[in-house]
Amino acid sequence: MASRSLEGPGRYRCVRTTAGSELFKDRIPAQDAEVVRRLKAAGAVFLGKLNMHEFAYGGSSAVSFFGPVRNPWNLGHSPGGSSGGSAAAVAAHLCFGAIGSDTGGSIREPAAYCGIVGLKPTYGRVSTAGAIPLSWSLDHLGPMTRTTVDAALMLQVLAGYDPRDNGSLDLSVPDYAAAMRSATSSLRVGFPRDFFFRGA
Repeated sequence: MASRSLEGPGRYRCVRTTAGSELFKDRIPAQDAEVVRRLKAAGAVFLGKLNMHEFAYGGSSAVSFFGPVRNPWNLGHSPGGSSGGSAAAVAAHLCFGAIGSDTGGSIREPAAYCGIVGLKPTYGRVSTAGAIPLSWSLDHLGPMTRTTVDAALMLQVLAGYDPRDNGSLDLSVPDYAAAMRSATSSLRVGFPRDFFFRGA
């Protein structure tokens, strides 16, 4: 689906980026999004672009100029959305991981539908510079992988300050993989006994 122009050995830039829309069917950005630039710098091999719900505005990934995305576990079922192509490709072992965008659940829902790990990072942790926005103050980009360790490794590369993103946080990036090996016995989880919305 994507036309590619060679940037260097094994590197691609100016790849057709459509947001699943006929409106952008021939759109070729002049530069990579920051998340793509960081993955390339870390040695990631890009295999291609993935389909999605048009403009990331839906939860099924069935509405796309390029046709519906199918759930690899059952082709008659939805992979969720809007990052359905990313979730389906990871679940089908077509790639190690993929980037998802999440404004209202678009990483987390397809990850759950396809049985993979999807992480919506803290706002400002991962740059959204170069991504097609849905709601700039709510948009997040994050990793979609088959394991939590893979998600941590991918987030390690994606996270960090970017001056081109007004919402980017200028904070140090912890070692996520090392943190996963830490003891969790001191953690406490709380939940409300009487949910506030019962009286809403």
